[in-house]
Amino acid sequence: MEELTFILAIKLFIFYGSWLVFPLLYWFVKRRWLVLIILSFLFIYARFIEPQILLVNHTKINTGFKAKYALISDIHLGIYNNSTILERTVEKINMLKDIDAVMIAGDFTYEPQFDDMRLLFKSLSELKVPVYAVLGNHDCEKPGPKIAKELTKILREFNVIVLDNQSAKLNGVNILGLGSLCAYNSKITLISDYKKEDNLVVLAHHPDIALEYNISSDFPDLSLMGHTHGGQVRIPYIYHKMIPVYGDVPWNEGLYQYKNTQVFVTSGIGVIGLPLRFLIPPVIDVLELY
Repeated sequence: MEELTFILAIKLFIFYGSWLVFPLLYWFVKRRWLVLIILSFLFIYARFIEPQILLVNHTKINTGFKAKYALISDIHLGIYNNSTILERTVEKINMLKDIDAVMIAGDFTYEPQFDDMRLLFKSLSELKVPVYAVLGNHDCEKPGPKIAKELTKILREFNVIVLDNQSAKLNGVNILGLGSLCAYNSKITLISDYKKEDNLVVLAHHPDIALEYNISSDFPDLSLMGHTHGGQVRIPYIYHKMIPVYGDVPWNEGLYQYKNTQVFVTSGIGVIGLPLRFLIPPVIDVLELY
């Protein structure tokens, strides 16, 4: 417990101590230290500007059936992000046209305070279309706190359909939500209950789940994942090695053709570790299936 408290204190120090960059920048400018001035501006952008950007990216995907989803992931509300980023996300999604559903691919939290969780996620109740979600590793004690049951209860109060190795059907499309791979409760074999003509979309948090698909059974038409943050801090030639995937496929962000299926990985909205984003702004992915 003392070790966890110490780590949390370090994160909070980084988060609030980062404001010291402004007096430091003034000091560097007075001394005309060009390299440190440039590094300070890059840090200011990555810490204070890019994490507040919220893009909407549109992607068309050939699945053989029609649907239109807004996909988000890795919101990570907690010690770095408050409810503001989610409120802006909900507002932008509500402005989109002809959306059938919102898909949330896990990691709602990042070490939140228990008393604040309802306030953090209240804006989800304002979404105007059905919302389907799975939990991620930071929601399932791997490595986050033990909040899965409490979080699931709160999300369902706000009309979020949390799929924990469960499925739902919307407009002729089967949506199967798989449990967290990191929490070892992902029932991937459920995919074998569906045939190709069933129009199956899998929603999960970790893209490495796709590596476990049974090649002898029918594949889902599309899998929607998060977890990678697209690297979060995309320093050229380095960030690929920092993406937290462990299989043979170097999942990053975007659409992948994997064996007989397609996998779309969203780079998410929030931050973990360092409160920075660089060259990979928060994003809402609008997926038009046809």
